[in-house]
Amino acid sequence: MMFSLFLSKTYIRILNKRSLKINLSLINIATLISLLLTGSLTFGQSYRETLDIKLPDTINLIGINGNKIAYYELYLTNFSTDTFTIKEIRITNGRDGSILLSLQKNSLKNNYIRIGTSKKDSDMQLPPGNTAVVYIDLDTQKKQPENIAHQIIFEAIHKNKASQISVHTSPIKCISNNQLVLGAPLKGGYWTTVYEPSWERGHRRVIYTLNGKARIPGRYAIDFIKVDKNGTYATGDENIVANWLGYRADVFAVADGIVSAVGSDFLESPTISDHPRHSADQATGNYISIKIGDSQFAFYEHLRPGSIKVKVGQKIKKGELIASLGFTGQTTGPHLHFHVADTNSPLGAEGIPFVFEKFQFLGAYEDFGKFGKMPWTPIHDLTQSDRKEERPKPNAVIKFK
Repeated sequence: MMFSLFLSKTYIRILNKRSLKINLSLINIATLISLLLTGSLTFGQSYRETLDIKLPDTINLIGINGNKIAYYELYLTNFSTDTFTIKEIRITNGRDGSILLSLQKNSLKNNYIRIGTSKKDSDMQLPPGNTAVVYIDLDTQKKQPENIAHQIIFEAIHKNKASQISVHTSPIKCISNNQLVLGAPLKGGYWTTVYEPSWERGHRRVIYTLNGKARIPGRYAIDFIKVDKNGTYATGDENIVANWLGYRADVFAVADGIVSAVGSDFLESPTISDHPRHSADQATGNYISIKIGDSQFAFYEHLRPGSIKVKVGQKIKKGELIASLGFTGQTTGPHLHFHVADTNSPLGAEGIPFVFEKFQFLGAYEDFGKFGKMPWTPIHDLTQSDRKEERPKPNAVIKFK
C-alpha cells in the first residue's frame, strides 16, 4: 500500500532564497487557507509546484548477515512546468537526523530510472509530468531506527535560471520485530541464494502492471541453485537438464497453510538449449501458491512436471513434501524460485519480506560473474555459520538443516 506526500505535508526550502510569488490563478483560496491553517505555509513563505513523492506507509527491516536491511521504492512525479534534475536523496534517522544513506552521482544513477524510458538517465532529469522510480536498498547496519525521513535535493530550471530545492518528507515508521519467519523450502545443500538488489533486470527491480496497478512481486524473491564445494552446478554435460545437481530435489512447505493455486500445464525439455522461450505470463512454469497467513502467499515456481503432490484447497503442514525442483517456465536452468507476496497472483501482487528459521551460511560468490566457473568463497570461521531468523545475503552459499 502506498501513500502520497503532498505539499500540505511537505516542507520546501529554496536554497538560493529566490523569492517566488503565489499565483492565485493556480491556487484557489480554499487551498491557501488550508495550507495556512495546517502550518505548512505561512505568510512569509512562497508556494511552488514541485514533487509528488510516493513511499511505503511503513518500512520493514529484516535481518541479513547481522544487519537490518530494507528494500523499497520512491516514486517521484514532477507536477511543475519546470524540468528538475535530481541531485541527491538522503535517508535519515528520524530520531537524531543522522544520515543512513546518501544517493548521489553514480550511486543515484544506478538506482534511478525514469518510467517509460528504456535506458538509465545519466543526468537524472525529470521533465514536467514525468515519474521516476528510485530503488532503495537500505542497510541500517546494526541500528534499528524507529522511523526514517527522506530528503530529495534537486535543481529546477525556470526561465533559463537554475535554483536548488530541497523537499523533506514526514518520518515513516520502521518495523523490525514482526518478521515473517519460515521453514526451509529445500533440504541440505549447497544452495546458492541467487539474487542481487542492484541487478537491473533482477526480480527486485521488475515492475508488472496488472489490473491498473504497478507492483513488484519478486521484491524479495530468491532463486535457489544447487552447487558442490567447487562451485559446479552440473556433472558432465551441463546442457542436459538431468545433470544439474539440484534437479529433482524435494521441495517442502515453509509453513502451515492452504493451497491457493496450482499450475501444472508445462512440459520440460531434456536439454537447456531446447528450452522454449516463455512470455511473462508464463514465467512461473509449473507452480504452487500456498496461503500461509493473512495477505501472505508463498510461491514455488519452475517445478518439475508430474511432481506436484498437492491440490487447491488442501491443508498443508510445515515441512510437508509438495513437489520437486524442475526446469519449466521462464528460466535458463533448473532451480527453485521462491517468494512471498500479499495476493494470490504471480504477477499482480507486492512482494513482502521474509526470513528463514535457521540455515548454515557457508560462503558466497562475491563476484557472481564467476558462478559455475570458479569455487565460491568460504567463510573463515565455521563456528559463526549458524544463522537464525535471517535472510541469506545475496549470492550466498547455504545449507538447510
